[in-house]
Amino acid sequence: MNITVYKFDPSVDAKPRFVSGEVPFTPQMTALEALMYFHQNVEPVSFDYSCACRLCGRCAMMLDGTPCMVCVTPIEDGDHTFEPLEGYPVIRDLIVDKAGIDDKLSLIYDRIRLEPFTADTYNSPRNWDFQHKTDLYAMEFCARCGVCSAACPTVKLLGAEYAGPMQMIAYAYRHVDPLDQGDRVMQAVSAGLFHCIECGLCDEVCAQQDIHHVDIHRMLKEAAVQRNLKPGYAE
Repeated sequence: MNITVYKFDPSVDAKPRFVSGEVPFTPQMTALEALMYFHQNVEPVSFDYSCACRLCGRCAMMLDGTPCMVCVTPIEDGDHTFEPLEGYPVIRDLIVDKAGIDDKLSLIYDRIRLEPFTADTYNSPRNWDFQHKTDLYAMEFCARCGVCSAACPTVKLLGAEYAGPMQMIAYAYRHVDPLDQGDRVMQAVSAGLFHCIECGLCDEVCAQQDIHHVDIHRMLKEAAVQRNLKPGYAE
């Protein structure tokens, strides 16, 4: 099969270029395996990966125009193009700079406590609402890869007006955390929650199949509507 790879080093290159080469296809081959063969036998290319099992999110990139984690994405015999994940500055070739979004996510995921945290607080049964335990467990496995936000048409259209599905997962995670005392619904609304059109592309590209992005957005929206937080643009 013919593989085409995006090459660009901002420190020396005036513009990106594409390099193509043949990679032998094998049944059940992943896109990561094809890229590794290209790197080792056709031309060296900078890319990132670690776990190779959809946990770290480091191998997220565009494959034939669709964002994915290449470590778990099967590839078929034919022509394929690898490009850096959309929406992020390119460091080199297929490696992008996620430092900005990682910093934002870290702030959101930090648990907010408005009163002292004690053993009684943790052990009190009234603090544990198991209604959302399945969602909470699923969101634990968000790899923060950025694939969902790279696929989102609203992110592409509105930019900073809508934080994107990856950040909404973070707000929802703390919203259903019984020990978090932050107003995560208000934060999500302020980050453009109601700009989500519920198209489902985030669900289609997400490698963590237990995370249901559209349902999570709806949960946050319902909580916002109950508190009369629905913004005027969503009427």
